Amino acid sequence: MKKYLLSIVALCCTMVAGAQSTDEISAILQHGDEVSVYKGSTGFKQAYAAASDGDVISLSRGSFDPVNIEKKLSIYGAGFEDNDETNTAVTTINGSVNVGKADPVIDGLHIEGVKINGNLACTQTMKNYTIQKCYITGNMTFANNIENVKVKQCRIGGDLTGNKNLMANGLLISNCYVWGVINYFSNESIVNIDHSFMGSQYYTYYDYNEYNIFAQFLWTNSIIYNRRTNYPLPTGNYATVKNCIVVNGAGTIRDNNIVENCYYVVLADIFDDAADGVYTESRTFKLKDETTYKGTDGTPIGPSGGDGWNKVPSTPYVKNLNATVNGTNLGVAYEAGVR
Repeated sequence: MKKYLLSIVALCCTMVAGAQSTDEISAILQHGDEVSVYKGSTGFKQAYAAASDGDVISLSRGSFDPVNIEKKLSIYGAGFEDNDETNTAVTTINGSVNVGKADPVIDGLHIEGVKINGNLACTQTMKNYTIQKCYITGNMTFANNIENVKVKQCRIGGDLTGNKNLMANGLLISNCYVWGVINYFSNESIVNIDHSFMGSQYYTYYDYNEYNIFAQFLWTNSIIYNRRTNYPLPTGNYATVKNCIVVNGAGTIRDNNIVENCYYVVLADIFDDAADGVYTESRTFKLKDETTYKGTDGTPIGPSGGDGWNKVPSTPYVKNLNATVNGTNLGVAYEAGVR
């Protein structure tokens, strides 16, 4: 709570100091009880350069230059979509982001509430890493061993892939929308895709046989779709598929998969809010039939079940800011809360 209050105070100071009020682009660095504010599109770079392991960086709405991340940080943005009702705005990192350093492990990185306009590439070993409520317009890749990694409530415009020769020891992909393919993890890996939607598309024989085979996944409570029907659905080699909706007409699950309590449904009959799988800002992923299509936890299959399709980052916000000057004294009145 103290960090939240520090963020609110710093955010107020930033907005009052600038003529553009809440439209000012800024990055707030919290180092213990110390708060520093860096303005403009280079603010994220400046805050990162000054940060130490364990610090928190809060980014306002607006567009920031990308940073190659080599530190254990908590990075929070204002969101990846504008919504006045939920007090969210768009924080854009305008370019691909690389996560990794010369040392073997980054332990404890947290990224939430940002739009990465490009790829998110994790090049070194990651432990206890969470990326939540983010939009990656390109691909998300893991090139090294990972342990206890969570990708939650994210929109991914491309593929989510690993390294077929290395280990994913505990990767959870939950309540996500992945428009590409989830694949290329070693057979020894422990990967669970839960309450998510995958709209993959394969183009060639090589795509299916080379990439899909290295993916012994556990699929639970998810919606599995292949936009190209020439090949079996890319669930993985010797995968387990439980309580999932398989889009009827988009291929079948591989013969070597274990399949339990799954449903084949025409795409137009799945969702209450649209007749296709294309993403829109207004999508809730609510099912037409929530009674029949229930997951292992009793909630609806797909992103609307489980923890739900929630895009609102858990960061403080300030609104109705009013600054008054009385001589040399500055008075600030505002409403603040946590989303």
